[in-house]
Amino acid sequence: MNEFNIFLKKEQILNQLVEHYNLKPINDRLLTFIEDILIKLPDFSGQDIDNDLIGTLYQQKINQEEKKVLGEFYTPRDVVDYILNALDYTTSNNIENKKIIDISCGSGSFLIQSARTLTNRLLKKLNLNSWDSYNLEELNRIINTIQKNIYGIDINPIACILCQINIHFTLFPLYQRISESEIDFKAPIFRIFCKNAFSLIKEGMGLIKHDNLFDFVVGNPPYLFIRDISSEQRFIIENSNFITNKGQYDYYQIFIELGIKLLKNQGKLGYIVPDSILALSNRLIIRKYIYNTTKIKEIYYTGPKFDDPVVSNIILILEKENNNLERKKNAIRTKLSDRLENQILQKILEKWDFKFLIHLNDIDISIIEHLNNNFPKLKDLNKKEGFKISICRGVELAKTGEIIYCNRCKMYFPVPKKHLLCPKCKSKLKRENLEKIIRDEIPDDKKEDFKSFLYSINRYQIKNNKYIDVSKKGINYKDLNIYKDRIIIRQLSQNNLICATYDTNFSLTSQSFYNLKIHQSPIREFNHYYILGLINSKLLSFCFIKSFGSYKKLFPRILIEKIKALPLKTPESPEERKIAIEIIEHVKELLELNEKNQRKIGDIQDKIDSLVFDLYQISNDHREYILNFMDKL
Repeated sequence: MNEFNIFLKKEQILNQLVEHYNLKPINDRLLTFIEDILIKLPDFSGQDIDNDLIGTLYQQKINQEEKKVLGEFYTPRDVVDYILNALDYTTSNNIENKKIIDISCGSGSFLIQSARTLTNRLLKKLNLNSWDSYNLEELNRIINTIQKNIYGIDINPIACILCQINIHFTLFPLYQRISESEIDFKAPIFRIFCKNAFSLIKEGMGLIKHDNLFDFVVGNPPYLFIRDISSEQRFIIENSNFITNKGQYDYYQIFIELGIKLLKNQGKLGYIVPDSILALSNRLIIRKYIYNTTKIKEIYYTGPKFDDPVVSNIILILEKENNNLERKKNAIRTKLSDRLENQILQKILEKWDFKFLIHLNDIDISIIEHLNNNFPKLKDLNKKEGFKISICRGVELAKTGEIIYCNRCKMYFPVPKKHLLCPKCKSKLKRENLEKIIRDEIPDDKKEDFKSFLYSINRYQIKNNKYIDVSKKGINYKDLNIYKDRIIIRQLSQNNLICATYDTNFSLTSQSFYNLKIHQSPIREFNHYYILGLINSKLLSFCFIKSFGSYKKLFPRILIEKIKALPLKTPESPEERKIAIEIIEHVKELLELNEKNQRKIGDIQDKIDSLVFDLYQISNDHREYILNFMDKL
């Protein structure tokens, strides 16, 4: 027979694990699923088992919808290896008395490799040449050490069972050797807990006492935005002792906070997470928490790392550090997938409002600091005497203009993205109540209800106007006064440049556009034409890209808080006002030109760019650097 009695009889292991996780009477679907996994496993003869096997089968069994609900994506082997090496969890280091945990372990990608690494470390210390040289006491000590030091947590019992099985197969050669002498040998149960990880804060489970914290936390946390987290989970998160569970949080940021709390001082954390953590304003709270609790050892932008990517990723390596001075003087190793490593001092993140701008080199930093330190941001101008400027999105409505009527609320709402449920009363909405309020032409019988609707723009150009019904109760049209004589900024760039134009007429816009209006200015030259020239300049597009995401080599979506963070030079001296007047005249020319006249448009834009460089006192070397960067995008 042997092959370790067909691996201790697969049914015996299954029954043992089912009983351990209290799954009796077991659901037929669950039983069939696990049995199918076991049947598909190959016969073993002591070889090094590929730890991708069970995880791959597991992912094949979970349909796409379940993956989205769980926020669960299988971690590639190269990511696992990279993180463990970055944490110094290797056979060359003293890891035999150090505890490691994955608090969203799934089928065990990180824990399998941790078990393999720890096994090899212990075998290396014994310094024996063959399996026959090991005595039973030594082999059992290896298994006990793994059982003592490797922990996993997952809310899904299937994942926990498969993680246990995965570790068993990793240790198969040891089991086989032991079973030759111990006929009644029974595979152990490892410390893989089927639990809600967030309950650790309240329940403890003996894991977070001061003397029982972890040396390493690893993982690939679930990727779920707040709106996709179940109400039960949100209740637990928001009623636990977390700091980062405020505002529009993401699931993974709570896992980061929990992971840090589970670490000993000088313990290390390695996660692969979405790159939204780097600069998105909604992630400020977790970036500050990381800054105030850890040395950020490494930030590695990997790009999309999953077969079915929903996000672009970074690998984050942290070391818990209670000493503030040690944290500030720490050098962060930054790495892009297509570029050599760089280093930035951790204390500089304070100057960047705690954004992790890992793509900046010394020249970028010099330019961005010059702009941020010497010129007011748009959001700060209202604090200066005589200025009154507003910026807001348009109608809270999809560009298609689809709305739906709720018979219970007697109101209209934008069509929900997922389920046809009323956002106010939660009653089911009827498809026959769908309608569009954006039209190509005004219906003859509703001329009083329809207003001009700006549908699309290019830089300095209004491309397409339609009409919108403004009579629907419940639709948030915003204050109609914002829709006349204002700058319009598109959320999406045009040729990697900010895309904005100016409209003196009355026309509503969708929420995909921002309406920037100067209500009052103490400087005559600080008007809409002048601001439009600044916003559409290559300098401010460079500033925008470098501040919010060039590591992707894509122009990031323009969010309203990013527009508010742009530095806007106010022309004050006679020379500056003269330059501002030149910019204004050139902008007026561009607004009158047909977009087919690209050569003349390009010539005028070059003149505006040169004048903007003069206003912002950009050196010739930095001008050349900025223009080269923008031309290569």
